[in-house]
Amino acid sequence: MTAGEWAEHMTELWDFCSLYYTIQLVRCALVSSAVFAVVFLLRKTLFKDKIFLKGALWSLFVPVLFAGKMKFFYENAAGSFVFSSWTGLLNRHRWMNWLYFGVMFLYAIRLLGKRRKLHRLVAGMERRQVDGASVFVTELPVTPYTIGVLCPKIILPQAILEQYSEKELRAILLHEKEHIRSGHLLFYFLWDILRVLLWINPLFAIGTKQFREDMEEICDWMTIRKNGAGAYEYGRLLLKTMRLLQAESKDFNLYATFAGDQEYRSIRQRVTRIAGYKPYKRSAAFGVFAAAILLAIVSATGISAGSYGRYNENDSMLVYGFDGKVVTFSDTGNSAALHQMISYDDSYVYVDRKAFEAYLREHGTGEDAYIVFGGFYKLPGMGGYGYSCYYEADAGEQTAKIPYDNQDSDCG
Repeated sequence: MTAGEWAEHMTELWDFCSLYYTIQLVRCALVSSAVFAVVFLLRKTLFKDKIFLKGALWSLFVPVLFAGKMKFFYENAAGSFVFSSWTGLLNRHRWMNWLYFGVMFLYAIRLLGKRRKLHRLVAGMERRQVDGASVFVTELPVTPYTIGVLCPKIILPQAILEQYSEKELRAILLHEKEHIRSGHLLFYFLWDILRVLLWINPLFAIGTKQFREDMEEICDWMTIRKNGAGAYEYGRLLLKTMRLLQAESKDFNLYATFAGDQEYRSIRQRVTRIAGYKPYKRSAAFGVFAAAILLAIVSATGISAGSYGRYNENDSMLVYGFDGKVVTFSDTGNSAALHQMISYDDSYVYVDRKAFEAYLREHGTGEDAYIVFGGFYKLPGMGGYGYSCYYEADAGEQTAKIPYDNQDSDCG
């Protein structure tokens, strides 16, 4: 294979892969819009005061990533009507698939760049032991925050270390530790993956603020419960932090809790939610979390069961005539009828001569034709391979037995 042929082959492979995955990701993005409608509605109505249930709603986005290959898009009239236009558009204009992946890569680079910048900033900070925990100290007037998924790091401003009592520092550290223990840093990372893969849906960027607010509220409640000082003392500590850091800098970004988060929550709303704290059982909170994980797994499993596999057996059949230069006829719409006169096993194709030659005469062609059958496909009408053999008219037995090589896409 020459360099030019190799480049052409790789271009074709990338063209196919980009089409295959863009079709699925666009479908997932469209499905996610319905999930957003459910989440936004419930968190403002039925689950408004149900802190843990409201946070569990966001697990509904996990099954969304498995929705791209659902049979619903092909075998259901409504699904085909709504989604087929997108599939056709992406298939006709292949440059759109390249564009989708291009924007996705740029978005990922942007988010990773911001994370890398913050990690470099933290790496240059002084490291101290505070109340038995290793923390990084910054001179910047920012609220305490935690970064890192595999190796979490807690960052505290110098001003808080200097002016807070041991009890207050313990409460602040407890809050950051709860983020780590509850897996919130992993959740934020997974959310960013969703934002990148399904970037075409702007609701992911809009919903980031609400998602982090709900996680922060859960963390506030867990901290109040473990700290034992009560909601009033915890809210007072939050207000004290606001006043302290505002005094340190006029341009203080009070809510710079997470890397790259430019949407700052209202301190008044947060204090109001803290004031609404109600004692709860740890077992009940864990039960909600476990139920959310189980629901996500069951939903993803159910969606996968109703979806096309990575490779799917193709039972369709078609016949076409060829005179050596052009295709004289092609019939793809009579697969069921063709199966009545043609069958095959692992080595041979069996043709009912009388019925098949009558079929050929109906199409105004000679008595020879190509038969294409079996094989596999990625999605209906897309990708995969099949087998073929050449039928020649013969005065032999009523049933023609034609051998073929089932390892090749062409046989005869």
